[in-house]
Amino acid sequence: MELAHIIVATDESDAGRGAVRTGLDLATRARGQVTVMRAVTVHAVPASVGVVVGEDGYGSEVGGIEMERLDRWLHADVLPVPEPVKVELGIAFGVPSVEISRFAESQAGDLLVLGRKRRSQFTRLLLGDTADAVARRSRVPCLFVPPGTLSIRRMLVALDGTDRGEVVLRTACDLARAIGASLSVVTVEHGPQGESPELARATPLTRSAQLEERVQAMADEACRERGKARVEVDVRRGGVVEQVLAAVEEARPDLLAIGYHRGGPPGMIEAGSVARHLAHSAPCAVLTVPL
Repeated sequence: MELAHIIVATDESDAGRGAVRTGLDLATRARGQVTVMRAVTVHAVPASVGVVVGEDGYGSEVGGIEMERLDRWLHADVLPVPEPVKVELGIAFGVPSVEISRFAESQAGDLLVLGRKRRSQFTRLLLGDTADAVARRSRVPCLFVPPGTLSIRRMLVALDGTDRGEVVLRTACDLARAIGASLSVVTVEHGPQGESPELARATPLTRSAQLEERVQAMADEACRERGKARVEVDVRRGGVVEQVLAAVEEARPDLLAIGYHRGGPPGMIEAGSVARHLAHSAPCAVLTVPL
């Protein structure tokens, strides 16, 4: 991931403002470009205005109105003066979760940034929102930014110790190198069902050492190739979600990077994967890397 082109999907909300500001900060540090886009929900529009970018958006009445609205909002309420990097604008029409993912791919985005809205205890359990749908569809790594996030300086990568984790680690290393962030790794070994936390801490296993050795070697290789220093690997034992969230609580990273399988229906967190639990429960920004 070169981080040459960052796509920010936004709306006129606090979460949308946060996403734009974080995207601008990342682009400034990585010396990349930014396209800020908005998906307009419609049932049917002429094919000629399915997606509009930059000045092309003013070639149609519908695209022009929406582009002008986005431009006014950004310059009145979000973008600093002077702008740190050049910002292109884009509009897509259709189902937001589909069009946001499609837009990021069509514009050759390296990273897709979206805001995470605050949730109540009840609504936090519902995964039928746009953010979840984008994570399940996107072929582009997605960064979900909670309110209050601006600059990402510390990253924690959650790995499962398998070969597919290399994709997550390499993507995270690329991002850390591009923006000058620090990086550490956590991995969790499953213990016997019902094992108490006290017993898990007191019972070192040979396979725990082997897991740590494997993940450490993977991390060192990935970071060495990208000019990063040796990273710290934290091996834990117990429930994956609980232990990763405990590591987040202790390390206080600005970002948690996880692998995310594409596809699957929306639904309750309890019916979802470990990644879905983490994406909706982590208090920090979450980077989902498509697997």
